[in-house]
Amino acid sequence: MELSRLLDELTLAANRVGIAVRMEAFDPHLSDARNPRGGLCTVLGRRVILVDANASLPDRIATVAAALARVDLESVFLPPIVRATIGAHARGGRPRAAAPGEPVRLPTRHGKRGKATTLLPLARTKWRDS
Repeated sequence: MELSRLLDELTLAANRVGIAVRMEAFDPHLSDARNPRGGLCTVLGRRVILVDANASLPDRIATVAAALARVDLESVFLPPIVRATIGAHARGGRPRAAAPGEPVRLPTRHGKRGKATTLLPLARTKWRDS
């Protein structure tokens, strides 16, 4: 999904739960490229997500996703990529690349022709006739 489309989907999700998203040009002395500002706030009794219009697109996405991570979205349908983006920001900060896990070694056996085949573990289930 393109980043601009992802930002649009996040904005739609916010609108579905009654939160307005406002893109405002912030004072450059208050935010910089390393520390963009913005987030969820209440203005005159209405919830609003303020986003720095001068920030880069990934920073704007991060601001909206982090704000939506603080809101209950269980009753709202979200595309999987949108829900994953919000979930990544729920744990704080920017999403990090997943650390590589240990390789899984599967048992092998040799067939009649000497060719190794991989055996997948089967679930152990107790069957009972009723």
